[in-house]
Amino acid sequence: MVDFTVPEDVRVAIDAVNEFIAREVEPLHQRLGPMMHDETRGLLPDGRLRPEVLDAVRTVRRKSAEKGFYGMHMPPEVGGAGLTKNAMYNVIRAISRHGYGLNLFVFSGVEGPQQIHLHLDEDQRARWLRPLMKADQSTCFALTEPGAGSDVSAIQTRAEKRGEEYVLRGTKTFITNAPYADNAIVFAKTNPAAGLQGISAFIVECDRPGLSRDAMQQSTVGDGMQSEIVMEDVHVPRSNLVGDEDYGFYYAIENIADTRVTIGAMCVGLAEHCLEKTLEYVKQREAFGKPIGTRQAVQWMLADAATEIYAADKMAQHCTWKIDQGEEVIRESSMVKLYTTEMLFRVADAAVQCHGGMGAMRELPFERIQRFARAARIFEGTSEIQRWTIAKTLGL
Repeated sequence: MVDFTVPEDVRVAIDAVNEFIAREVEPLHQRLGPMMHDETRGLLPDGRLRPEVLDAVRTVRRKSAEKGFYGMHMPPEVGGAGLTKNAMYNVIRAISRHGYGLNLFVFSGVEGPQQIHLHLDEDQRARWLRPLMKADQSTCFALTEPGAGSDVSAIQTRAEKRGEEYVLRGTKTFITNAPYADNAIVFAKTNPAAGLQGISAFIVECDRPGLSRDAMQQSTVGDGMQSEIVMEDVHVPRSNLVGDEDYGFYYAIENIADTRVTIGAMCVGLAEHCLEKTLEYVKQREAFGKPIGTRQAVQWMLADAATEIYAADKMAQHCTWKIDQGEEVIRESSMVKLYTTEMLFRVADAAVQCHGGMGAMRELPFERIQRFARAARIFEGTSEIQRWTIAKTLGL
């Protein structure tokens, strides 16, 4: 029988994370003030994070790593806690209930240790994975290109083998953490005629000659975290190859499936944050002589929001349970990514509406969460790609 009761050890981990956020993260939010409420104030004219904001991000990562939170999803043999997927879902959901801010850097996203790093050999792990686990370095996942998003087979980046090294040429776009990463996980075609079976993955140090990250790109969230990566005859030794040559696509898909469940946890937690804050507001905000929470129009919006959060949570819980049982979850992980991102957009929209004019202001968190939700319906596989994947599993 499936039991979604959070085990005691996971509750202890959640309590520890919540205490860490209250003690270490919230004071940083308070010190940075308006820059954490209006993200445009936290950016330099070129679109990069201001040094004090970037320093805060790195501080949160480093202190989280010291406490063992940052890489707790990784197995014990590489220094992680080896938490199950369901346990990680509950921890990330709890972190996200604090809202959209520095708290999200408590756990490793695409900038830290990931599933793909488990394909590194021991020498590679010592060189690249250990610094990520300690948050001494950060990375980025460089797959998307100007002409290749959902269609991975269309990537144009090439890795030409020359003796004991590869020469990389190509452009990656919308790469999160690219402006600040120490290295990039780059996917390139080593055998162009083989399609998806001819893609390889490489760890590419971002200070290598021929690699540039000058073109900043701003998403709807405006978080100063994305840029292009341009490679013009970047030479890397064979020792920078991840796993086996021509297996890069499989490593990418494995990583993306894992990320979709993580996004689901974030969306559920952020939706709960929106609902909790909105419930507080509608109980004390009065209009026409009564709290607006007594009005049916408001009640129904929040009743729908609570129902959607419940459905999204149980869907994601079941998906992570199946992963922990060793079952295939191609359909379920796509359903989680599709439903939770679109659910969060609707819940954040209801929060904005219930707060009226203030809901649309950047002093409150809801419009930014809605902008994040809008972007989340695109990255890591669009809603349309998720529906297409689900349809295929239905035999269509």
